[in-house]
Amino acid sequence: MPSYLLYGPFVEDALLGKVMSTTHWPKAHLDGKDINVLSGILRQWCTRHQCDFDGEVSQAKARELVQWFEFGVKDPSELTDLIEGKHWQVHSI
Repeated sequence: MPSYLLYGPFVEDALLGKVMSTTHWPKAHLDGKDINVLSGILRQWCTRHQCDFDGEVSQAKARELVQWFEFGVKDPSELTDLIEGKHWQVHSI
């Protein structure tokens, strides 16, 4: 699927390699590079926590990861820390 069709709530499905629907969302789209970075972070998280990349826990982390990215956090190491809960002021968004 072309990267310009990746919007909002459907992005986590793209991270998990699922078939997506096309929708118009008022947020900027994520390009292929963004998806690759986010997917890599999610895969590493799943490996560290021994969870299935396609499972429910992974889907929840994918949503959290995308929300942080859309909020403006673009640095991969900061995104990793955020989904690991390493920032003391952040529980989840």
